[in-house]
Amino acid sequence: MKFEDTREWKMGDSAQKAWARVLAKRGNPSLPIYAMSDESAGTKAPILFTQEGLLVTPDVLCLGERQSWHEVKAKAVPAWFRIRGRWEHGFDYDLVGEYRRVQDVTSIEVWIIVYEESSPADATRDGALEKSGVFLVLSLNDALAAGEHRPHWPGGRGTGRYGRRGKGGWLVPRDAFIALEGPQLNQKPRASRLEA
Repeated sequence: MKFEDTREWKMGDSAQKAWARVLAKRGNPSLPIYAMSDESAGTKAPILFTQEGLLVTPDVLCLGERQSWHEVKAKAVPAWFRIRGRWEHGFDYDLVGEYRRVQDVTSIEVWIIVYEESSPADATRDGALEKSGVFLVLSLNDALAAGEHRPHWPGGRGTGRYGRRGKGGWLVPRDAFIALEGPQLNQKPRASRLEA
């Protein structure tokens, strides 16, 4: 099965499009660049050509008065980390490093956006999850300050699944994010004047 046919890809694609629409409705034109990839970089992610080489970029470039990059992640649920007693979301550590370099090279701030399909009924303890469809928003700088590196993410010790290039993950407490009500994914957007 091609990755484009998986539930994971479809959910991510829907989340990226929905977030681009959220930005546009708030008066921020945006350019979804997640479909612009270069296989020579060894990834299907969008890339930036720099003097030092290729960098993987976030999925959406928000244009207008205040430009910003937006990495959009679609997650079915957050993970409960019992050692810290908190809900959290994880990101590939190697990619977080690339996004930091993209931010430095372009002088454009990077934001992490998580579409969360279901959210904790009680944000302070492990337990039931409820359908929510919220967007969680956090600047990369704040994610770096609030999170921590875990070398054995996402698979855990002994699994051999340790993220891109075997570098593990960056885990951020869910309560560090700002929650925004989001559109339910897979809703058809209203037709634009061009389509009408």
